[in-house]
Amino acid sequence: MLKKIFISMLVACVFLLSSVASAFAAATGDGAVRVATVDNYYGVTATLTIPSGVTVPSDNSSYIAFYTGLGERCEGGISYKNGLWRKFLNCGGGENDTGSNESVVLSTQPTAETTYIIKIVNNLDNTASLYLNGSLQFTKKVFTGTLLSATPVKVVHSTSDLSDKNAYSNAIFSNMQVRSSSGVYSAFPTNIQSDNIYPWGKGDYSVPSLNPLQTSLKAG
Repeated sequence: MLKKIFISMLVACVFLLSSVASAFAAATGDGAVRVATVDNYYGVTATLTIPSGVTVPSDNSSYIAFYTGLGERCEGGISYKNGLWRKFLNCGGGENDTGSNESVVLSTQPTAETTYIIKIVNNLDNTASLYLNGSLQFTKKVFTGTLLSATPVKVVHSTSDLSDKNAYSNAIFSNMQVRSSSGVYSAFPTNIQSDNIYPWGKGDYSVPSLNPLQTSLKAG
């Protein structure tokens, strides 16, 4: 009898802990949808269509971001935080490390369906460069590790939101292309890392297409 009571209590405790863990997971709206290559390249470019119906709380931490990247070394693109669209290039380090990480408010704030050509290039000297619409914005050094050879490249839609209120409709990365060693751009390959295509966490994405990468985000 005592054994049965103990087992019943144990099952109840496991259920309670599971419920608490699920509740904790539901409290965060972190998430992303990423498409990455298997093979190595020297840069990546894509045309971003700004989404409509953007909702992001002005709480100094919530944001949405749409960016290109060189492996896990450098990421650059456009983000929305505290009511403003920004351009950024992040190659590691903290916010105050302007040698490797910089974010600047766009001088002209875009509206829904505005397009930007976003390109990140591996300079093969431990630096990467971000271009918007063909114009160089930042060149930053890698904070840790090296960037001396080609890497997998990626395009990403991401969100971070502790209150689960972030939302938007129809963000698109179209004309996705990768850069060869000669500087020639070609279509994003069909051979991609399947383990790097995901919504995860509470961020509630719909993903009609991976190439072009098209997403909408619903508040949790």
